[in-house]
Amino acid sequence: MFVTAMLLRYMAWRVTDTLPEAGIDFNFLAAIIFLVVEMFSCLAGMLMLHALSRTTNRSAEVDAHPPEDFPGGAPLVDVLIPTYNEKREILLRTLVGALSQDYPNYRVWILDDGRRPWLKEMTEELGAHYVTRDENSHGKAGNMNAAIRKLLQRPDRPDFFAVLDADFVPTPLFLRRTVALMHDPAVACVQTPQYFFNPDPIQLNLRATGVIADEQRFFFDVILASKDAHGTAFSCGTSALVRRTALEGIGLFPTESVTEDLLLSIKFSGQGFRTVYLNEPLSSGLAPEGMGEYLTQRGRWCLGTMQIVRTPWGPFSKGPTPWLMRFHTMDTVLFWTVGSLVKVLGLLVPVLYWWLGLTVIQTDLPSIISHLAPYWVGCVVFLGWVSRGTNLPVMAEAVGLLVAKEALKASWIGLFGSRNQKFQVTAKGTNRDKVVVQWGLITPYLLMILATLGGLGWRVLMGPLPGTPPDIEAMNLFWSLYNCLVLFIACMICVEQPRFRSEERFIADEQVTLIDSGGTCWPGRMRDISIVGARLEMEASPPLAEPLLLLRGAGLPDIPVTVRRSGPGVVNLAFEASSFEREAIIRKIFSGAYISPVTRTPPFALIRSLARRALG
Repeated sequence: MFVTAMLLRYMAWRVTDTLPEAGIDFNFLAAIIFLVVEMFSCLAGMLMLHALSRTTNRSAEVDAHPPEDFPGGAPLVDVLIPTYNEKREILLRTLVGALSQDYPNYRVWILDDGRRPWLKEMTEELGAHYVTRDENSHGKAGNMNAAIRKLLQRPDRPDFFAVLDADFVPTPLFLRRTVALMHDPAVACVQTPQYFFNPDPIQLNLRATGVIADEQRFFFDVILASKDAHGTAFSCGTSALVRRTALEGIGLFPTESVTEDLLLSIKFSGQGFRTVYLNEPLSSGLAPEGMGEYLTQRGRWCLGTMQIVRTPWGPFSKGPTPWLMRFHTMDTVLFWTVGSLVKVLGLLVPVLYWWLGLTVIQTDLPSIISHLAPYWVGCVVFLGWVSRGTNLPVMAEAVGLLVAKEALKASWIGLFGSRNQKFQVTAKGTNRDKVVVQWGLITPYLLMILATLGGLGWRVLMGPLPGTPPDIEAMNLFWSLYNCLVLFIACMICVEQPRFRSEERFIADEQVTLIDSGGTCWPGRMRDISIVGARLEMEASPPLAEPLLLLRGAGLPDIPVTVRRSGPGVVNLAFEASSFEREAIIRKIFSGAYISPVTRTPPFALIRSLARRALG
């Protein structure tokens, strides 16, 4: 309530006390434009604050409704894995995880829009089902709908559909935990959070994978749980469970938007159903590996949201969408549009002030401090508290700036362009073995830094602008320096760091034994593990000349290994695993015990990481 009150106070002050003298000139027009955009941004802030006013946790509800207690026993679930061009190793992980569910009644289906014979063979060898179609209309949604129509013709139709992206590996408890929430017949969809077992581009490029939370943690750990408390949670495309009868009632997965997941939940709400959120780590997948893929994904999300605005289920439509769902959909619309626009204008205004004397806010320093500071400080403290340190102001500004251009472009296309936009797949599993400067992304930020600092230097040489109060100079000086900091962080993120490992390593701490060909045992502790190898701590290690060893322990079958590197107290192993042993390694790694994402970013740790990155 305090933050909302301070926001309303700030808005009233901006409208009544800060506009320049009215007139038919560029200065007044620019001030009005900036004010209008800022007011819409404040509206988005109020909608966000409303959403964050409540939260919920459904784990106790899950515990109270085991699927075996459902009438007729555990219902049948068909697990759908839509795929197009993903690599074998990516799909192998997902298939093995999907086939390892601690649930008594399910089937796994690969939906191959790439029509690859090798994938059909691998799917059937593992014990899953394979289905494809002759064309690729409507992307992922069209792929799932084509498969579902075939499944609905079977006599053993499923009660629920689970949806997994091709690069998301479920833990063994995924179905058991999500099905439990379907005890309520009003629930049409159960969404779970997305965790990532590789660093996203922001974490990697800032060399802060153990310090900065991944970019989606605030959304999944805080925002979606809050929306669930208001009844406005929505599906996020993967790691979700959908009720078959509700899906049939809306004509299967929507194809009117490339974000079929959000529109799915909106359509469900119009039919009296709910999407609920189970905030438990039940799957993990690949984050976008480069800035290009990251921006493609965000652009698709933005485009799909704008396409929804033009449908009969949008926030301004006459359709059956409940009013609260409309408000919270509008929150998403404003985030992509006005949120991006205000960031761009926030960079331009100080530059125009230094070079052209443009002043969009006429006030004095005490008024700025008394009206802006309480809201800004309150907002930072509140968001830091509810996000448990995953939402920090400067980082949030830098990340928002990265996607601003893509978001504004996608917003324009989605709102005013052709309705027939193609689904763009986010590439995963690509090779990145060297530093790459994304000059196309970084150049505008560098130019904006130069324009800002150049304007400051120009004012130092030429003196203050005639008739400009010192308070206005001070405000624009602070604004400019803050912008330069944000721009500098954005520039660092655009210098892509190499990813040398073909498979991510996971921290472990388990007793294991190496056995040589003569039967000699060498005890040690496994400190990390990947699908292709492991690192051991050992007091004594076997000789490097040993051609083949066995790794025993850690809940794995005996695995043939070779020593890749050996040093004082450390041995790096490469697995020489068969298909059976490889599947056992995948099951172990993705059991849920080894995914440990950063869930809190201490401010001083962030400052130290940014300083180290800036210094090389």
